[in-house]
Amino acid sequence: MANTQKTWAIIAGIVLVLIGLLGFIQSPLLGIFSVNALHNLVHIVTGAIFLWAGFTKSKVVKQTNQWLGVIYIAVALIGFFGLLTFLAVNAGNDPDNWLHLILGIVSAGVGWGVKQ
Repeated sequence: MANTQKTWAIIAGIVLVLIGLLGFIQSPLLGIFSVNALHNLVHIVTGAIFLWAGFTKSKVVKQTNQWLGVIYIAVALIGFFGLLTFLAVNAGNDPDNWLHLILGIVSAGVGWGVKQ
């Protein structure tokens, strides 16, 4: 049986690291998402944390999914209020805010809602 906690952390980690690297080459990212160097670094670092957790013990990966989920939800909410312009995240209906919210909800949902 696959370990959903680890699988999610590895997938999220790979995607975030790749997005962070791609952001240095293309901005707006995929023609939609505003990014800058700091925003790209945040994606690479959080992706690396997800990857690290995905290859460690189950308890660590579960807690990582939970906490990074909460952090990304908070980042989305702060972004909706326009307080992350230094990361090239605009206020309101910015696609970055919605993507951060989805990542946070899924990560927290896996972290708290999936046993393994």
